[in-house]
Amino acid sequence: MKNLRNNLIKGFIYISLIAFGYVLTRFIEVPYFEISKTIDISYILTLVVTAWLAILITTVFEKKNNDHRVEKDLIITRVGNIYDIAASLQLESNSGRIHISEASSSLKRINTALNSIYKIVDKCHFNINVDLKDRLRLILSDIRNTLTNTPSITDEQLNSKDLPIEIKDSIIHFNKERISQLEVKFDTLKDLLLELQIDINKK
Repeated sequence: MKNLRNNLIKGFIYISLIAFGYVLTRFIEVPYFEISKTIDISYILTLVVTAWLAILITTVFEKKNNDHRVEKDLIITRVGNIYDIAASLQLESNSGRIHISEASSSLKRINTALNSIYKIVDKCHFNINVDLKDRLRLILSDIRNTLTNTPSITDEQLNSKDLPIEIKDSIIHFNKERISQLEVKFDTLKDLLLELQIDINKK
């Protein structure tokens, strides 16, 4: 509304200047030039209509662009929230232990938030790269398996004190190798989330 008011004011100024210039020429004699002293109403109306159309078209496009920018900023912020959840979960896993309910709920929040973003984007004027969505789905599935699933192990490994993953009293414990694997996978997830933000911003 503010932009519309500003454009209307500018339009009024432009039209006033045109009218002032036309009136001024009626009282000024320019050597070697002959200026008509009659007013062509149709010509004046054409100028006025053209000026108003230019103002309205500019205002409409400006509003659409602003709305589009706001939509993208809101979605990018939502992706940033997912990034924060992933970073927090990564920090917990780096400690070598995490409560199983926290791991599951955080991953569920990430998946739910991403699906929500996909639905919102479908209602907007742009699409998310399908390949990027597939890579996000795969890395999240991989993280879930690495974070919560116990791999098949031999009897010899079973007697080892350095199991890749062990669950005691609802607490998941990781060895150093599993922590390193999770570190790499979470970094990949965060990179993909940043790529998602960039992809949305370019639309």
